[in-house]
Amino acid sequence: MKRKKNIAVVHCSGGSKRNEGIDFAALPKDCNQILEQYPDGIHSCSYGCLGGGSCVAACKLHALSINEKGVAEVDRDKCVGCGLCVKACPKHLIRLEAPEGTIQPLCSNEQKAADAGKACTSSCIGCKICEKYCPSDAIHVIDFHAVIDREKCVACGMCATKCPRGVIHDADGIYTTAF
Repeated sequence: MKRKKNIAVVHCSGGSKRNEGIDFAALPKDCNQILEQYPDGIHSCSYGCLGGGSCVAACKLHALSINEKGVAEVDRDKCVGCGLCVKACPKHLIRLEAPEGTIQPLCSNEQKAADAGKACTSSCIGCKICEKYCPSDAIHVIDFHAVIDREKCVACGMCATKCPRGVIHDADGIYTTAF
């Protein structure tokens, strides 16, 4: 039996402000070093991607890059699911998932709604609208952010279209958000 290929998914889409007093140009290009220097992070959302590029450096196939928001991004066509980027991320924001699981909540913030909303413009606020509209009971708010049960998800995109904060994305770009 052939093993299913997984791909890396970064559970942060960016949107938080940079903390004041940090010289971003002088930051090391290593997330572990950044985290050592700034244990609370470098953005208003302490749960988000540090953008140092440890995952990019770990990827031998150049399937990851740091986007204009300073967040790691995966090229689904290049990723072979080796897991090197998963091991390189000190925030544990990258997970290997089945490529069929195109619906992704891209937030790992575990703060309550008011704090999460202040920390990041694209954070999950735990409103549970996704839960309400999911026809297969596949998405639930756990630790104040949306989590999808891959076994139940039918990839209908309802959660992505209803999410008022644009947290839930479709990797293939089929569904649009309500905001």
